[in-house]
Amino acid sequence: MTLRAIDDPLIVSTLSALPEDRVDSFVLADGAYRGALLHGTRMINQMRANHELGLIETLLLGHGYLAGGLLSTNVKGNDRISFELSCDGPLGGLSVEATAAGTVRGYLKNNPIPLTDAPTSLDPAQFVGHGTLAVTKLLERAKQPFTGHIRLVYGSLARDLAAYFVYSEQTPTAFHVSIQFDREGRPVGAGGLMIQAMPVLGGYEEREDAIQLIDAAVHEIGSIGRLFADGATPAQILSDHFGALEPHPLATKSVRFHCACGRERFFNFIAALSIEELEDIRRNGPFPLCTTCFNCNTTYSFSAEEIAQAYQLAR
Repeated sequence: MTLRAIDDPLIVSTLSALPEDRVDSFVLADGAYRGALLHGTRMINQMRANHELGLIETLLLGHGYLAGGLLSTNVKGNDRISFELSCDGPLGGLSVEATAAGTVRGYLKNNPIPLTDAPTSLDPAQFVGHGTLAVTKLLERAKQPFTGHIRLVYGSLARDLAAYFVYSEQTPTAFHVSIQFDREGRPVGAGGLMIQAMPVLGGYEEREDAIQLIDAAVHEIGSIGRLFADGATPAQILSDHFGALEPHPLATKSVRFHCACGRERFFNFIAALSIEELEDIRRNGPFPLCTTCFNCNTTYSFSAEEIAQAYQLAR
């Protein structure tokens, strides 16, 4: 993977003054709820640079990256979690994968997003339309991945992920992701919040007071991206908005945009093509043969000699 340079002086200056991106895990209400609070301003700006995104594209894929960073707290070891949104709106869909190590990668199915008219707001639903959301857990010790699906209910990734956990995994969940843009459309703050009910005997009915406090706090918190842009810390946000629920920190880990692709991996993909396909490439090119990773937009080029080598390996 190649990280492209962020060449906007204002963004470079902004990022240099920020701490490293991170996600903080915590519990609320004596362990009745678990949560994660993510600061991802660096990750979103690197994603934007690598994928060469406009404002709307940054908003929509950025929401996916923030959600992926939050979901990384739901897996451990070498486990991965991914989700794919497919829709009939101009977005077309998006795909994001996160690892337990806090790395996130993914892409838009349409970039740039084809728009016939200038949007009147940044409401994601206008770009989504109808569709489905699939969430897949790739667990190291499982024989096969587990995938759950729902039809999109809201056209908002955060709200539809919350719906997924309620309908597919029977886990009451609150999701909140946001990106703060300056007047020139530059992302100057990005963050996300996830809160999930822990399973206990007797169900969830006896937690009505805590549920009401959490609902009120999530609705009143506003833009987490703006809070981070204004200099707030994760500890301040939890204290200011969830103090009545006595948040207790559990762990902190870094989050970042990272893709495990590489030149050797793409060469192996080429060598795995059929003899007929490799023969056609060897005879007709084009050279250099350029391949691009969807997840990070890194391009790998291969010469005629390297294609000949791949052909020999495939024979």
